[in-house]
Amino acid sequence: MAEDNKSDFDAFVQAQQKSAQDAEIDWNKERDEWLAHLDALYKKIEELLGDYVKSGQILLRCQDVQLNEDDIGTYCAPRLTIKIGGKEIVLDPVGTLLIGTKGRVDVTGPAGFTRLMLVDKDAARPRVMVAARVNSKRSPVPEPPDKPVDWTWKLATSPPTVRYIDLTQDSLFRALLEVGGGQAR
Repeated sequence: MAEDNKSDFDAFVQAQQKSAQDAEIDWNKERDEWLAHLDALYKKIEELLGDYVKSGQILLRCQDVQLNEDDIGTYCAPRLTIKIGGKEIVLDPVGTLLIGTKGRVDVTGPAGFTRLMLVDKDAARPRVMVAARVNSKRSPVPEPPDKPVDWTWKLATSPPTVRYIDLTQDSLFRALLEVGGGQAR
């Protein structure tokens, strides 16, 4: 009987090893995708501020900062500084391993801060799914969408009622006015 348990246990251990390998995440790929999304964000911002940058009224400067995330480890990511006259607005990458989003960048200026979130193109606000048990019966959990997520950068409003706003020239101007102290609230 003991020998049967050993062979059953051996089979169990082997199955768990295979399952763990099948579910393994390529953290380097996750990091590289995140960095590509950051690069695309900064290019979009440069494009949206294009006339001001071309005329020299706004200066853009990128410098690397170190981030450290569980599973990914320590890596360099670009921080974008937007200089408008004597004011600086900094876009600081926070990371990619966050709940409800593929990434976040904090936008900080002399008058406050806001956030850019990498979310599903169709998302209008954060969405959290919760399953509960009542009298040992589990509530139904909505199925995740069948279509692949189309990640895009959106501005996030302040809590408690967070909404996502498409990143357009107008919404970027508004955000920069707010954090830079030029009004627009």
